[in-house]
Amino acid sequence: MERVRRRNVVLLSRCSVAISLLLVSMTAFAQDGGSPHVVRTTKFTIDNVDTNKAFYEGLVGMNEVDRFVSEGRLIEPFMAFDEGGRVGLLAYVEQEAVEKSPHPVSVFFVPDLDALVHRFEDEKYPMQVFSGEATNGVKVGIARDPSGNAIEFVEREGPRAVGGARLIVDDRKETEDFFVRVFGVKSGQRIETETFDEVFMDFGEGMFVALFEPKHEVPLRKSRHPVVAIYSSEFDSVLERVKAEGTAYRRGTVVREVGTGLFFVNDPSGNVVEVVRQRTP
Repeated sequence: MERVRRRNVVLLSRCSVAISLLLVSMTAFAQDGGSPHVVRTTKFTIDNVDTNKAFYEGLVGMNEVDRFVSEGRLIEPFMAFDEGGRVGLLAYVEQEAVEKSPHPVSVFFVPDLDALVHRFEDEKYPMQVFSGEATNGVKVGIARDPSGNAIEFVEREGPRAVGGARLIVDDRKETEDFFVRVFGVKSGQRIETETFDEVFMDFGEGMFVALFEPKHEVPLRKSRHPVVAIYSSEFDSVLERVKAEGTAYRRGTVVREVGTGLFFVNDPSGNVVEVVRQRTP
C-alpha cells in the first residue's frame, strides 16, 4: 500500500481540474426527465478487488451493492453511496497493460469535502485539493484509487452521489456527433479553454456523460473494457443506429452483442460504451 501511495503522489502531479465540471455539477441531477436512456454506472479496470474495495469503502465511504462474477474471467463489484449512481470495478483475470489517464474519469459529489480530506490525511493517502479560488468557489479534491484511476470529488449540498462519467476523447466534436446520432440526445454545456475542450451530453435524470478532450497531449491507448453503462428503453433502435454507423467515423463501428439485452460499442475515440436493455414496467 505504501508503494501505491508513492505512485499516486507522482500521478497526481499530472492531474488538472476540469473547471467545466464545476459549472454543471450543482445541477447535474436536476435535468429534465423523459429521456429513454439513463446513465447508471461509470466503470474502470482495477488490478485487485480487496485493495480497491478497501479504498472505496474505508476512505470514500461507499458500499458494495451488487457483484457480477464470470468465473475465471471477471469479478466486478458495484460500489455506491445510499443513492445516486454507482461504480463498476472491473477486475479481469487477464489484465491489460494500458496507461491510466491523468485526468479524472469519474466525478463524485460529497457534502463535506473537508471531512473526506481529513480521512485521507489520517491514512496518509494523497489527495490534491483545490480550495475554490481556481474553481469558481467550489471545493474540489482529486485522488487516485490503488489502481491509478483518478476520481474527482466535488463539494455539493445534498446526499453523496456518483455524479457522472468522464470519457477522455481525442476528438470532442466527432465523439459528440456520434452520441447525438446514436442516442438522440442533445449536447449540453460546453467549455473550452487553452488546455481542454469538454461537452456534457444531456441524458436526462441521473448521471451525466462528459466528453473531455485534452489539448496538446498525445492520446493514450484505450482500454478494451467499458467505461460507462447506459440503460435504454430504446435498446433495439439504438443498436440499429449503431450498426448503421458503418464507417461513419475513422475507426469504423465496433459492436459486440451479448444475448438480446446487452451490447458494447466503441465511440469514435475508442472508448467502449456498454448499452443495456432497460426493462419498462
